[in-house]
Amino acid sequence: MHLLAAVLATAVGIAPPAPAGPSNRAHPEYLVSTAWLARHLGRSDVVVLQVGHSDEQYRAGHVPGARFLPLAAVATTVGGVPNEFPPPEQLAATFRAAGVGDRARIVIYGDDPGLLAARAWVALDLLGQSARTSILDGGFARWTAERRPVETAVRAPQPRPFDWRWRAAGVVTADWVRAHLGDPAVLLVDARPVEQWAGTAADARSGHLPGAKSVYWMNALVAEGDPVLKPVSVLVGELWGPAGAERPGVRTVVTYCRTGMQASHDYFEARYLGLPDVRLYDGSIAEWNQLAYPVERSAR
Repeated sequence: MHLLAAVLATAVGIAPPAPAGPSNRAHPEYLVSTAWLARHLGRSDVVVLQVGHSDEQYRAGHVPGARFLPLAAVATTVGGVPNEFPPPEQLAATFRAAGVGDRARIVIYGDDPGLLAARAWVALDLLGQSARTSILDGGFARWTAERRPVETAVRAPQPRPFDWRWRAAGVVTADWVRAHLGDPAVLLVDARPVEQWAGTAADARSGHLPGAKSVYWMNALVAEGDPVLKPVSVLVGELWGPAGAERPGVRTVVTYCRTGMQASHDYFEARYLGLPDVRLYDGSIAEWNQLAYPVERSAR
């Protein structure tokens, strides 16, 4: 684990990872359990964010002390393509207004099985905050299934200084992808359902970027109703390994989907597993088709 991650993890009670088998490069600090969060509720050095399309579910009930983050803050329309990141300065202003500060452990969950939390996590990663940012494993579904406390009070956050540094290389353009098609050092990963990757879906956007492999994001979860991430050994052995993530010579992993949302979960998975140089093609197939760039259609 990087030194900063180790310091932050120790500060909030997350043990550093133990190097064993395929997990020797993983980042378990990117996930926290519901039990961990329950133990740390109310601490000033832990900030909880609930991401949602609207605040309706948040107002109906949320983890005590959680602050609401609208999905629109991390997914907007750019150049006719929906669900793109806004400019870095705007993202930083969002988290400044949310009061996450510069030192607290940030824990994120969403209204869905995982995409919304992953999207916010990627935003914070690109802002240089991944060492202190975690997704709540199992999300609100696991939290409520375990009958943990829920509140409906809406707490207005106090804006706090937020120091950030944008990792521009973490997001690639269509032209970057096109220039690296066929590059054995670059692994393109499609996060959509396999029928969309294969081109068998009744969808004009089906088919994949030339050479891309399929890693459907929901296959990383135990179940849609219990969205806990599968063990590292399973993620590597059944999903990312067969896709070529451990192929000798692979130095960069690029995730994409239709508009960048599902790809955000694959991006999180790849970073969680410690894969090298993970990047996001945020425009994804929606932008790729706008540019009339080539796609492939094939069986798995």
